[in-house]
Amino acid sequence: MMSKLKFLVMILLAMTIAVSAWSSVQAASAKPKVTTDDVARKFGKVPPSEQKAAQKRARKMGLQPGVAGRVAPAPAGQAPETDKAQ
Repeated sequence: MMSKLKFLVMILLAMTIAVSAWSSVQAASAKPKVTTDDVARKFGKVPPSEQKAAQKRARKMGLQPGVAGRVAPAPAGQAPETDKAQ
């Protein structure tokens, strides 16, 4: 009866050592977190953080986003209107 108990204790000890060793290896091999900015820079694109900063600068200058900020083309035969009242 005692040999079965010793066997179970040895097996549990071996399992405990194996699990702790495996978890420490997993923790050591963890890769750093990759952000969308990192991916954009890798592929030669403008990172989203820089796009957001450019949007804020444009808003401060009074520009509107998208097509709302564009000047409509003048009809044929007329000069484009400019805001000379300022």
